[in-house]
Amino acid sequence: MKVSIKELEKGMIIDSDIFSKKGALLLYKGFKIENPDLVAIVLHRNGIDEILVKNEVPSEVVKVVESEDVKQRIAHEVRLFKEEFVQIMNEVKEDVRRFEETNDISEIKDLDKGLELAHEYENSIFTLFQMIEKIKLENQDDYAQIVETSLLAYSIGKWLYLSEKELKEISETALLSQIMEYAHFDFNQDPASVKGANSVSTDILKAAFQIQERMDGSGYPKGLTRTQIHPYAKVIAVADVFQNLTTGGELAEKLSVFEAVRIMEREYITKLDVKSLYVFLHRVGSKFIGSSVRLSDGTVGEIVFVPENEVSMPYIKLEDGHVVNLQSPEYKDKHIVEIF
Repeated sequence: MKVSIKELEKGMIIDSDIFSKKGALLLYKGFKIENPDLVAIVLHRNGIDEILVKNEVPSEVVKVVESEDVKQRIAHEVRLFKEEFVQIMNEVKEDVRRFEETNDISEIKDLDKGLELAHEYENSIFTLFQMIEKIKLENQDDYAQIVETSLLAYSIGKWLYLSEKELKEISETALLSQIMEYAHFDFNQDPASVKGANSVSTDILKAAFQIQERMDGSGYPKGLTRTQIHPYAKVIAVADVFQNLTTGGELAEKLSVFEAVRIMEREYITKLDVKSLYVFLHRVGSKFIGSSVRLSDGTVGEIVFVPENEVSMPYIKLEDGHVVNLQSPEYKDKHIVEIF
């Protein structure tokens, strides 16, 4: 039923996904309202006066059955995703090996591997971002990062409403550039001089050489700035930075998704394309609504709401049912350290 935001009551359940004016997910279908006043304020700020809700389902039996069904579907989708991901990752290992031996781009098979996987799972219960976090929890293989970056770049391109052709080429560019980087390729040379250069489009080849360039000229290999950087490279750079921050390595600590977002907000605003970064920061948080998290004090809960003005500080429903706001004084020193 449709109700005015002034009539919201504790226990009501959102019956349709609700989006902000900028397209960010504010509340997801199935969200149980614990604080009607807070929800009303958020909706009012976004020009929303009425929403679809339903009263809490009275039958505990029905709720358990529905919950178990969803859990089983999620487990099934995650298992299949992991199996396909590992298969693609093993193919990428071979691509890297062949490229190391030949420096021939045409030896890299099926650059659209990431695209096909993204297409297959973009409408799953879990988002691609959640799927990738599941992979990171269990698979520390360096080659996994190549595939993950391609998937992330595709997702960001989708949020930017790019065409199918552009999405395909961005996904392929990300995979190509990552394979070349893992093969320790020298990006200082002229792209057109690379073996097999004619096996990919000019846009893909040019952008693949510019992923590490930065808008302020602080990147490499050429120190390019703004309009000198290919549009594909600008999108993939956001995915690449996020991927590196949330993966970690010998020189850097692995950060949680929301810690990475906080770093990108503060330290990359002049380095990355503003439009791509803005869209990413304002949409990535909502992709983890429903995810289980662990806070820096050991507290465990579930993300139930991500404020658009403070993406790195979502609302967490604790195991005892209490909803906390990470922006509140009580939790100002706490942060998310793990998503699982």
